[in-house]
Amino acid sequence: MPDAPQAQEMPQETPREHFLLFVAIPPPEVVARIEAAWQLAQRRDRFRRATLHMTILPVIRTPQLQPWMAEALGRPLEGLDFPAFDLVLDQLTTFGPPRRRDRPLVLVGRQENPAPDALCQTLWQRLAGAGLGVARHRVTPHVTLAYGKPLPPQGIAVPPVHWRVDQLTLIDNLQGLGRHVPLARWPLR
Repeated sequence: MPDAPQAQEMPQETPREHFLLFVAIPPPEVVARIEAAWQLAQRRDRFRRATLHMTILPVIRTPQLQPWMAEALGRPLEGLDFPAFDLVLDQLTTFGPPRRRDRPLVLVGRQENPAPDALCQTLWQRLAGAGLGVARHRVTPHVTLAYGKPLPPQGIAVPPVHWRVDQLTLIDNLQGLGRHVPLARWPLR
């Protein structure tokens, strides 16, 4: 059973738009290990501690968040019975097109793990089955740590960060404010 959607604090500033996503958020002890891995890159790019997550399924971008949106997205997930899974992240690398000046600097796993994408496909099927027009998506398991100039092309190997992903969260990513507001959560069994 998901936690009830939480009342959203109204930000002082107005976001450019609201971006709703289903994500996995690392617990504090995993965040600490992710930050230690990032420090091995010896970079000055701003570490995004407050917004670390693994995107599972992007849902909608909207200029205004309507109160019914989180409920409508959560209803098809009632009874979600997806197993928790283990993730190992052990390499710093760069994502995004080379022409971009500030690119996503990410932590990935060198070993493939199909579980995050399987969760994504399960969510997509449930939402599409409920008549919600959500675009298909594929998950490359990663956590964006910062934005900046590319890391070396071969990446940087780091000690493995082990993360037991046992919860799915619907967030409102307040574009332009660098803040994420959790709207609902579902445990993974």
